[in-house]
Amino acid sequence: MPSSRALSVATLFVVAAVSSALAIGCDSRKPAEEAAAGKPDAAAPAAATSAPAVRKAAATQGDDRFAAQIAANLPRVPDPAIQIPEGGAGAELDNDTFRDRTVAFVRQVAAGGDKVTCDLSLSSKRPFRAVVVGFQEGKQIARGEASDAGLCVALKEAARRAVAAAGGAREALAGARLVVELPDHRESMIESVERKGKGLELTQGLVPVRALDKALLAKRIEDGKGYLLRVIDPAHKGVHKYYHAPADRFEDELHTIYTASTALTLLKLHAYKPDPRLLRAATEAAGFMMGMQSHETRDRTAGAFFYAFDLERKRPERRLVVGTASKSIFTLIELYNVTKEKKYLESAVIAADWLISMQRPDGSVRSALVGQEGGAWKVQGKESTLYTGQVLSALSRTYRATNNKKYLDAAAQTADFLLARIAKKGCFLGDEYRKPNPISSSWAVQSLLDFVKASGDPRVEQTVFRCADDLVKRQWRRPDDAYRYGRWQRSLSSSGSGWLAEVMSEVHHHCRTKAMPGCDRYKDAVVAAIRQILQYTYGPENSFMVKNPKAAAGGVFWSVRDRYVRTDSVCHAMNAYLNMFGELGDGPLLTLPERPLAERMALAAEAASAGAADAGVAEEDGEESDEAAAGQSGPKGDDPEE
Repeated sequence: MPSSRALSVATLFVVAAVSSALAIGCDSRKPAEEAAAGKPDAAAPAAATSAPAVRKAAATQGDDRFAAQIAANLPRVPDPAIQIPEGGAGAELDNDTFRDRTVAFVRQVAAGGDKVTCDLSLSSKRPFRAVVVGFQEGKQIARGEASDAGLCVALKEAARRAVAAAGGAREALAGARLVVELPDHRESMIESVERKGKGLELTQGLVPVRALDKALLAKRIEDGKGYLLRVIDPAHKGVHKYYHAPADRFEDELHTIYTASTALTLLKLHAYKPDPRLLRAATEAAGFMMGMQSHETRDRTAGAFFYAFDLERKRPERRLVVGTASKSIFTLIELYNVTKEKKYLESAVIAADWLISMQRPDGSVRSALVGQEGGAWKVQGKESTLYTGQVLSALSRTYRATNNKKYLDAAAQTADFLLARIAKKGCFLGDEYRKPNPISSSWAVQSLLDFVKASGDPRVEQTVFRCADDLVKRQWRRPDDAYRYGRWQRSLSSSGSGWLAEVMSEVHHHCRTKAMPGCDRYKDAVVAAIRQILQYTYGPENSFMVKNPKAAAGGVFWSVRDRYVRTDSVCHAMNAYLNMFGELGDGPLLTLPERPLAERMALAAEAASAGAADAGVAEEDGEESDEAAAGQSGPKGDDPEE
C-alpha cells in the first residue's frame, strides 16, 4: 500500500468510497442501538473501522477492478502513431506547460485518432510509469497504467487502457474528467473544469491553493453561504451534521449544536452583507433549537438542549450535552442583540443556569446527562477541555448580556480551574478523552478571552496571549509544502483548521482593540490557515470525487481520505473569513511558489535516490496513524465543534 506521501488519486477514491459506505452504515444506526453498543460517537463517520482496515479494503477493491474490461476491449482501441512536432521537442518545460501538454496529449489518445502529436521534452534515468484515471459524476469509471522509457509511449498506453476500462468506444471518456499520474516521479495532475484542455496540479488528491487574494476569499464566502442554506432541513429547520458528498446524502439526524453554529454564521453573514433571507433562516433555525430545549424542572434538566433529533423516529435523542447548551447560548445571545426579542435571551439564561448546575466545586464541568430506561438521567462525568472552555465562554457571554454577577462568579470558578491546569501543564492541553492537542488548547484560549472581555482581568489576558503564541509556533509554515502549509500539527481535519483560524482571528481583533504590538502574527496565522482550508473546499476543480458537485459547492470536506462535509467545518471557516475580511488588503495575501519541474520530478536522479526529495512531505510526528483516529478520541458529542 502506498505511503501517505504517495497516495494515488485512485487509491484515495476507493478509500473515500469505503469510508462513505461505512459512514452510511454508522449513520443508519438508531440512537438506542448506539447507546447499547457502548461506543462514543466518532467525529469522523468512518471511525467504525480502523485506518489500516480501510486501506486494506481500498487496496483489495482498487487494484484489479478494470483488468477484465481492459483485456476484453483493448484490441479494439486505436493505437495511434506518435508524431513529434516540427522543430523538435521544443524548449524546457515549466510546470504549467507540462501539465497542459500532458492532459492535451492524453485527450488526443482517448479521442481515438490514427495519429497523435506529443510535445513533452522530458528525459529521465528511470522509466516513466503513467496512470490515467477517469471520473464521471463522482465515480471512477476507468483506470489504465503503463510503463516505458519514453514518456509519450507510457502516456499513450495508459490512456488506451483507460479507454478499454471504460468500454473501449471512442467516446468512452468523452464526458469523464481525467487524472494523470506519474507516481515514480511524484507528479499528479487533473484536467481543469474552468480551463478546458488544461491541467492542474494535484497534491495528495487536492488541487492546492498556491495564490490567495481577497477576491478568491469573497467567492468562497458566497459559496459557503449557499452551502449553509442548503444544509438546513426544509421541514424542521434544523441542521444536519454530515453531508456525505461522494454519495450525495445527509444523515438521518438533525443536531442542535450544528443548528446553533449555522445560525450564528448566518448572522455573521447578515452583518457582512445584510440579507433578510439570512436573518429569516437564522430565526427559523433558532426556533428548532428552542424546540429542543428542556423545560422540565422536576428532573433538573430545564434549560438543557437535546443533542439531536432522529428524523426516522421523529423524536429527540435523550442526551443533554453541555457543549450543545453552550454553543446554543452563543447564538441565542447574538440573535437577541440583532432582533431585541426577549425570548432569545430568556432561553439563553435558563441554559446558563443549567450549565451552572453541571459545574463541580473545583470549576471543572460534567460533560452530559444521558437518559436511561425508566426516565432517569446518568451523569457523564469525564472532564473535557472542550466542554470546560465552552461552558466558560457561555457563562462569560451570558454575564455580558445580563450583567447578572452570578454568571461572572460561575465563569470565574471555571476560569481558575483552567488557569491552574495551564500553570501545571503548560498551554498545550489535553483531557480525559484526548492527548494534548491544538483544538483543546485553542478552546482554553477562546474561553479565557471571553472571560477577559467579561471581567477585564489583566492576569488572564496575559495567559490568553501567551497560549495563543504557543499555538502560533505549532502551525505548519514550510512554504515548500502546499499540502500542509497553514495547518496545525496534530490537528488533521478541516474542522480543526477552521476552528483554530477562528480563534486566532478573535485573538487578533482583541490585540488590535488593545493597541498592542505584534498583532500581525495572529493575522498571518489566520491567512495561512485560510489558504489551507480553501484547498479542502468543494468547488469546480475539487469536486471530481463527488456525485453532485452543485450540492457540495462551498462545503469544506474533512480530509483527503474522508471527503464528507461536516457542518462545523464550514461554519468555523466562514467565521474566520468574515472576521478577517475587512482587515485584508486587495493585493496578494499569500503565495507559495512551486519548485521547477526538473527539480520537483527529480528527472536527473538515480532511481534509488528518488525518495529523498520527497522526505519533507511525510506526515510529521507519526500523524498518519492519528488521522483516522482523530475522530474517535472523544465521547459522543465531544469533537472540535462540540
